[in-house]
Amino acid sequence: MSPKIKVFVIYGVSFLAIFLIARFIMAQFYEEQTIWLTFIPLAIGMILSPKPHIEETQSGRQYGLKSIFSKKIIRIK
Repeated sequence: MSPKIKVFVIYGVSFLAIFLIARFIMAQFYEEQTIWLTFIPLAIGMILSPKPHIEETQSGRQYGLKSIFSKKIIRIK
């Protein structure tokens, strides 16, 4: 599997996990099904999940993930 696909799979899985956890927690507090029950966990997932990071170097593209909790870029090989 190429590094590009690995980065986007990890990003998708982490976003989905954070979204589902946030939605489950919000569903426990709000009984009424509203549009906000979807939008707020969506925003939380987008903010907290690590973002794909592509860096151009002389040796080619390097793929990684960048999180808001760390300045270090997690490189995927």
